[in-house]
Amino acid sequence: MNHSISKIISHSRYVILFLCLNTSLSFAQSFVNLESGAFYTAVNDIRNGISGTTFSLKNDFKTPISPYLRLRVGYISNEKNHFSFLYGPLKIVKTATLENDILFDEKNFKANTPIEVVYKFNSYRFTYNRRIINNDHFKFGLGISAKIRDAGFSLKNSEISSENFSVGFVPLINLLASWEISQKMGVDLFGEGLTASKGRAIDLSLSGRYNFNKNLQGIIGYRLLEGGSNGTIRYNFIQLHFIFISLNYSFSKNNKEL
Repeated sequence: MNHSISKIISHSRYVILFLCLNTSLSFAQSFVNLESGAFYTAVNDIRNGISGTTFSLKNDFKTPISPYLRLRVGYISNEKNHFSFLYGPLKIVKTATLENDILFDEKNFKANTPIEVVYKFNSYRFTYNRRIINNDHFKFGLGISAKIRDAGFSLKNSEISSENFSVGFVPLINLLASWEISQKMGVDLFGEGLTASKGRAIDLSLSGRYNFNKNLQGIIGYRLLEGGSNGTIRYNFIQLHFIFISLNYSFSKNNKEL
């Protein structure tokens, strides 16, 4: 967990510096949101190679419930234009002994030998959301996100190893709906996603929010991360379920939530 925190600080220090500079502007307000919780794997099917073996991190490697961290920093201009940067690291490491061979990247990982699998899906997202409805009781916004994903997987046993990691860009559409139940409580729905013929990417959260004061909010919720790609050589589809808590701090007196 400490290593994850160090990576978050390292990747985001320049973004935080830029956003903090914006706090001096009367028309903009900056915020920081730190999210943590646990996730479990419902689906994570992998194949690498044209004739590779499809195996599951749920059924074959039985991935346990794991902790995670996310950091989002951003600022709000004129109460309607929301800009943010998300750093969402995710990594699974599991060792198992299987009853069947796995052909991975044209290499044969034999049965009855311990195999270590590493699954990585680090996400970096620049998000813009424009509030179309923006009143005291309900807010609705649409926008676009630029997602850079550092993702892939590897297999290793005592004799051989192989990996397939890559960095790619994915454009996403985002939407937000926020209901203010009272001055202290609210409900938020936020999603980013896109579907294409060879794959899809969906990140959807539903959360309840409590306003401790004008600057600090506590949030608890559920997140669904789902999608993947169906390529000729590389195949991977996931469905991960998250239970999370987060703290949102605004550097402005008028706190707005993304």
